[in-house]
Amino acid sequence: MIDIEIGIVRPELTLHMPADQDTLPLVRQALRSLGETVDADIEALEDAELAVTEACANAIEHAYADGVGDIQVSFSPGEFDLKVSVADQGVGIPVDIRSKGAGDGFGLPMIGSIATSMNFADVAGTQIDMAFPLGRPEQSPPVDGAAPGVEPAERILRRLVAVVAAQRDMSSERVMEGLLLAELVARNALRYLIGDRVSVHIDLVDKGFELRVGPLEPGGAQAVIDDSEVPVVGSVLERLADDVRVDSNGNNESLTLRMNQRG
Repeated sequence: MIDIEIGIVRPELTLHMPADQDTLPLVRQALRSLGETVDADIEALEDAELAVTEACANAIEHAYADGVGDIQVSFSPGEFDLKVSVADQGVGIPVDIRSKGAGDGFGLPMIGSIATSMNFADVAGTQIDMAFPLGRPEQSPPVDGAAPGVEPAERILRRLVAVVAAQRDMSSERVMEGLLLAELVARNALRYLIGDRVSVHIDLVDKGFELRVGPLEPGGAQAVIDDSEVPVVGSVLERLADDVRVDSNGNNESLTLRMNQRG
C-alpha cells in the first residue's frame, strides 16, 4: 500500500511506501509536483531530485536485511528552501558512516554537496533530514501560513496515479483515464474534506489498483461522485472506474475507486 498525505493550506506532503525500486519514480514525481506548486526553479528541483533519490535508494538497499519494509518521505517547503526527510525502520546506514558523511555505495558526499544541510536524526532506524534551495526569485510570496497559488493535490495525485498505472502495465488509453479520474477526485473531494490534510491510499490489486480518498464529511463521498456527472454520460467517475465504493465510520467517509486493466 502507498499512503499519501497532502496539506491543503500549507503544501506539505508525506509518502509512506514499500522499500522497493518501484517507489523511486513516485518520490521523484512527488518532489517535482510539489516544487512546481511552490514555483521552485527547475534546475534546483533537478538537483534536489538527484539527492533525494539517492537517499531513498540507500534506504531501499541497506535498511532491511530481508528486503521487506517501508520508507517514509516527507516534504515541507519554506520561504526559500525545501526540507525533505527520508526515514526507515531498519538498520539503515551504519553509525560510523553517518558520522563521517562518507562511505562507498551510500552517496552521502553527493547528497551533502547538493543539500544546504544534511543531518541524521536520533531515531529508531535511519532518518536523514535534508534542505535544498528552491531557487525562487526573492519577491516570490512565502509559502508558510499561506494557501498555495496552485492547489498541490490535483497535480501530485495525477502524477502518482500515472506512475502506478504505468507500472501495472495499463494501456496508454487506460493511463489517460486514470489521470482524468485522479483529477476529478482531487478537484471535487477537497470541497468535502474534513480538516486541512487529504489522505490518499493506493492499493495494488491483481489487475490494477484501488485509490481511496478521505476523510470526507458525511455524504461527501456520494457528492464527489455526483459532482462528476455530465449530461448524457452520467457520473464520469462511475464510467471510468471498475468499482466505486463508499465507506463510512459514522464520523467521516472515504471514497474508493478501482481501476483494472482493460483490453
